[in-house]
Amino acid sequence: MKGIKLAAGACVVAVSVAAAVALVPAELRVVHVFPGQNGPNPPDAPTVSADMMGGVSPRFLVGLINGGFTVRSKTDGKEVQPYQTLQQFWDAAFKNSGQELPAKPYDPKILFDPLSSRWFAASDGWGTPMSKHWFIAVSADDDPTHAWKAVDYEANVLVDNVKLAVDKYSLYSTALPAGRVESPKTPILVMPKSDLLWKGSTGPSLEHANYFEAPVNRLPDNKADGAEGLVPALDLDPDKKRGEPVVYVNRYRTEVDGETFIQVRKITWTSPTKAALSEPVNIGLGAHYGVQPTTRGIQPALPDGLHAPGLAPSEGRAVNAVAHDGSVWTIAATEINNRVGAFWAQIDVKTMKLVQHGTLADPEADLLFPSLSVDARGNLGIAMSRTSATEALSTYVTGRLRTDPPNTLRPLVRAVQGRYVFFNKNTDLTKPGQGVPTSDYATTVLDPSDRTLFWSYQFAATNDCMPKETNAGRYATHWVAFRVDGAAATKR
Repeated sequence: MKGIKLAAGACVVAVSVAAAVALVPAELRVVHVFPGQNGPNPPDAPTVSADMMGGVSPRFLVGLINGGFTVRSKTDGKEVQPYQTLQQFWDAAFKNSGQELPAKPYDPKILFDPLSSRWFAASDGWGTPMSKHWFIAVSADDDPTHAWKAVDYEANVLVDNVKLAVDKYSLYSTALPAGRVESPKTPILVMPKSDLLWKGSTGPSLEHANYFEAPVNRLPDNKADGAEGLVPALDLDPDKKRGEPVVYVNRYRTEVDGETFIQVRKITWTSPTKAALSEPVNIGLGAHYGVQPTTRGIQPALPDGLHAPGLAPSEGRAVNAVAHDGSVWTIAATEINNRVGAFWAQIDVKTMKLVQHGTLADPEADLLFPSLSVDARGNLGIAMSRTSATEALSTYVTGRLRTDPPNTLRPLVRAVQGRYVFFNKNTDLTKPGQGVPTSDYATTVLDPSDRTLFWSYQFAATNDCMPKETNAGRYATHWVAFRVDGAAATKR
């Protein structure tokens, strides 16, 4: 079909409309698409990138990104309270605890815990530029528009890019060891949820916080072995028994161009307040994946001799991890055949063996910001952004049925069509080879009211970017709900 043609000088690119009327594969259905927060970030934001972190409860879709805090109705996607900047959110949470925010918040994470009906958030504190501050915030109840209270944990090392997960009993967090040090160590923070579930005039407590560090080695290429990217696995099993471990994973390597491993550690509670960290186990994938994509996401050409910048991909560390029915699943960005893509893996936690692993790749496009989850039936859902020379940055989903052949994914399905080339105000469009930061990660989670419905918070270039002086940096985020099942194909 013919592409959409636009007037010369417009920032919209010519895109195919064929996918808008194509039959969606029977096992992948996009159910809802709601607009999220738009860029650019406010002046007090720590960065220009979005970092699409979000959570889903029975009633709300909540985004907590570098650009701010938004709460939307899950029914129609409409905002239910005024937007707050990231600074305002953490300022209020600390003031509710009778404290002052000790450092500028950065790299936020958020999740809804259906087992306690509370919201949890985390962020590191941006100092000069790094700090040891590690923020944890907890909502009063299941309504994120009600009060939050926060606590500040000071690690032994500088922290960056915190991660966050929970299980039935506890909260688990890790961070990147920030800065250049001779012997880096990954900080790990673990605490009972009962200490955090505040009521009335009380606040969340760090009384029984357990702190660990995992050593990180540098290889001859002067890059880390992967242990710096340790991620806790979200485990929402309501029948989990006390004393059963929570799994932490990271990609790992022992040689510069050698086999890629999934490195697994376990946290086990030896008492209600005391935890222990296991030694790591390395599980080989039988393949080598580069530790960081060296290419950028290609965008369509701009008119009038201007040059579209490349989109910075996700970092090569594990993006997220999810525990389900005795397995842990994870995904990490990499480079595949000179395009940005990812690899994913399923590990059996009891046997510590690889169940399956595969790649997320497209020879005609770059796939950015992937994240995954697993539904109640064992089906895998993955969401990402896709960009190419012929399609502006768009949101896509894929996945696999539990019964599909191992190591395979279903074809990609577009959920949100991008229309514009994205760039920031300081991007020099007259020079080729420029890059633009966009995001390090995104979110895919299950709906707690329907454990067969995935929700993802993703980036798509649906906002006009011209004129540059006023519109540059106007990223767009969207909430996308989708299913991976065997229902009949439908048009969208």
